[in-house]
Amino acid sequence: MSERAEKAVAKYRNGYNCCQAVACVFADETGMDEAVLYKLGEGFGGGMGTAQGVCGAISGAAMIAGLVHSDGDIEHAGQTKAKTTRSSGTMQKKFVERAKRLICRDIKTGNDGKAFTSCPDCIRIAVGLVEEELGL
Repeated sequence: MSERAEKAVAKYRNGYNCCQAVACVFADETGMDEAVLYKLGEGFGGGMGTAQGVCGAISGAAMIAGLVHSDGDIEHAGQTKAKTTRSSGTMQKKFVERAKRLICRDIKTGNDGKAFTSCPDCIRIAVGLVEEELGL
């Protein structure tokens, strides 16, 4: 795994949620302040607000795709939105191949009560996907 992935896992172990850990290690690539990314990702912990929905790690990866692809021009959003959507979809598909599931609850309990993939490994996977898909 990459050095960036291990930095993300260290952030997770120091109290960041999965989304924050993924998003914040790409602050340098997005031009965003890490504190802003941290704030944006705060509600995505535990599968979005601990509701056990979509894994926060892949949610963080999708956030980075938007920050990388979007030019912020609302009047011409279709030009970048399609690219962001494609990247996010590709990363989600590959995430499922590697983590075995997309939903946090299913990842954590789907294998006879045993996690398919640990949170640190979901973070590593998501960071790797950002690096692969977005070339970061």
